[in-house]
Amino acid sequence: MGITINQKRYRMIAAAAVTLALLALVLVGCERGATSTGEIRRFELITRSDTLNIGDRVTFEGFTFNGTMPGPQMVVNEGDTVEITVINEDNVTHGLSIHAANAQTSNYVGNIAPGETRTLTFTADYPGVYMYHCAPGGHGIMAHTMGGQFGMMVVEPAERYQMEKDLGREPDLKVYLIQHEVYADGRDFFDGKALYVMFNGETFRYVREPIPARPGDFVRFYYLNVGPNLTSTFHAVGGIWDHIYYGGNPNNLMHGTQSVISGPTDSWVIDWVVPDSGPFTLVSHAFGTQAIKGAIGVLDSREDAPRVGEIRSEGRDTPPVDDPKRFVSPFGLGSDTLDVPVRFRSGDRTLIQMVGNSYYPKRAEVPVGTTVTWINEDVFDMLEGELTGKHDVVVVQANGNERFRSELLDHAETFSTTFTEPGEYEYICSIHPYMRGKITVVGE
Repeated sequence: MGITINQKRYRMIAAAAVTLALLALVLVGCERGATSTGEIRRFELITRSDTLNIGDRVTFEGFTFNGTMPGPQMVVNEGDTVEITVINEDNVTHGLSIHAANAQTSNYVGNIAPGETRTLTFTADYPGVYMYHCAPGGHGIMAHTMGGQFGMMVVEPAERYQMEKDLGREPDLKVYLIQHEVYADGRDFFDGKALYVMFNGETFRYVREPIPARPGDFVRFYYLNVGPNLTSTFHAVGGIWDHIYYGGNPNNLMHGTQSVISGPTDSWVIDWVVPDSGPFTLVSHAFGTQAIKGAIGVLDSREDAPRVGEIRSEGRDTPPVDDPKRFVSPFGLGSDTLDVPVRFRSGDRTLIQMVGNSYYPKRAEVPVGTTVTWINEDVFDMLEGELTGKHDVVVVQANGNERFRSELLDHAETFSTTFTEPGEYEYICSIHPYMRGKITVVGE
């Protein structure tokens, strides 16, 4: 049966209507997109090898963003378009993992070679408190995070937190607080034996410089445990947290807790009305593994306390002291009172591990005629270069006659050499040149 002219006209009108409706949806979608993206927020992160103060005349050698540990604090609003440019000024590969981005960021800012610049753009869709960290890829992600490259990004919610609504005002004080760990070497990193645990880059930073507040102040903590290994329990001695929001998302509301428990990358927004005059001790209640190692601060509540508005999460950009009482180098040679030389006797089995991008022990003393064996205990032996856990042994400085270079070792593979003459031999991994060890060969 044929189609009448009226039927054809109806179908043409219907088709036109559908087209107009689709066009309207597209236009509305564009308008909503323009509204939801909000402002464009731009940040720049520069990757470096660095030496830093970490409190009490202790110096740390590792990696940084923009010269501090933690790196720059970034605060945006929900719906903002975020543009982060990463500039690699180092001689090793770096990268970026930004937890606030609901995207595969390694496609854009992973595996950034020395001298290279990359940019990541994303929409801050989810409010909360997020970690970012170096992510060259593979094994390098773990090593560089342990080495000090991390920071905080806060995505402020479009809808206010509940306590703001209840009190009808914004916080009197915002405290951005990152808890993190420092390790003496890769073996301790593997075993979770932190040398120091700290808030915002220094041991006992806010004991030496208490955070000022007044009784009755509305204080908000943006708390993030970057780890990389330990689980914290953040607590104010003498206080009970009023409102807490897991991940910093206002939808994840709980009330009245003595502490917040946080594994690595876990975060909270904590809203608290200071109940009295202080001081209030801020502490990870894991006393033996964390508080005693530096994870303690003080909120000093006094009627005449100065108004500071906020405490930021970056470490301080200050030059290291000239004569530190301790030099910590998780990958290289730290103070000999920390990386204590291990003395092997004639006939001992002399085994040096490659673990966590370091040698262990880093210093060894052996008699002439000793055969020394290196074994690679790093498991991630896939990929290449900075991304891999493969290692070798290359002598770079010697006052003896032993010169050698091993093959590149996969996980559990070994290399051995016998030292026949006295001398001192410093060696590195050729693909992770910041890895450094030393063998001292002594006469009988």
